[in-house]
Amino acid sequence: MGSPGTRHMFGNFCYEKSIDEIKEKMAEKIAFLKTKIEERLRRIVRLREEFGISDSEMIDLLTQYGNELVSNRVVNTSISYTTKASNGDQKIIGAGVVQNLMTEKSLIETEKDSVEKMERISRNLRPVRHITPDGAEWFQTSFRLSEDELEYLGF
Repeated sequence: MGSPGTRHMFGNFCYEKSIDEIKEKMAEKIAFLKTKIEERLRRIVRLREEFGISDSEMIDLLTQYGNELVSNRVVNTSISYTTKASNGDQKIIGAGVVQNLMTEKSLIETEKDSVEKMERISRNLRPVRHITPDGAEWFQTSFRLSEDELEYLGF
């Protein structure tokens, strides 16, 4: 029999982290993601320069790729893309180049969404006021995080 692994062994634990701890880890993750976004943007620029892809050609490639996604034709990733060069000639861009551009673009969008969400949470994360049935007031200054949230934030 194989090992059961730890995934299912410690499911009853609750992970409480303070507001300050969460904000600190979110700030670190936001900085990391912003760095990754900048790296990806530089890779896109480098690919575009290397293959001479202008802004209008990039838009054309995005449109062609998007149309193929909509029509479910992006099964064969060896298809090259044709676009018109600035001088009117047809230019062929290899499928691998287009796939790299689309992958980087998609990851940038996902990372930007994550940054926006964490910045919104961090801005609004503050102690929560509670009043007990007998009128006593207390403030919740820590929150429960899932194992996946702990891992994502690097706890």
